[in-house]
Amino acid sequence: MTEFTLLSIAEIIVKLTMIIMIGLYFIFSNTVMRVLSDLENGADAMVLINRHILNPLFLGCFFISGIGSLSLFFISTGLLASASIIFFVGTVVVTVVFNVPLNNKLKDASEYHRDIVWKEYLPKWVFWNHLRTVCGVVSGTLLCL
Repeated sequence: MTEFTLLSIAEIIVKLTMIIMIGLYFIFSNTVMRVLSDLENGADAMVLINRHILNPLFLGCFFISGIGSLSLFFISTGLLASASIIFFVGTVVVTVVFNVPLNNKLKDASEYHRDIVWKEYLPKWVFWNHLRTVCGVVSGTLLCL
């Protein structure tokens, strides 16, 4: 029988939130953005998604996975340390540096300019999300080894 310590429970929570976020990035790459690109009002739908996704559950998973993965990097070695830093840089940093500013630009676009911004937004946002997804999958694979 495994004895759980506070540290092992914290590590499980961090890994679980990382896995949740990897799944979120995957579903956006695989499905959501394809659907939005086919919609006449895809930009408006994305603005609504971004408004509703910023809820306590999502923000909790995002921050726990981000801070937790960075913490795991500093206290771990080997595959766990590699998984942690790949996750942190490839998902958290990319989100903050690229995806969030794009989301803000789309949100702040006037109703009349949103379609123009959307045409620039979509390929850039999808690229960065694909990168988050790939980094997340690599990180998740390392977590499983």
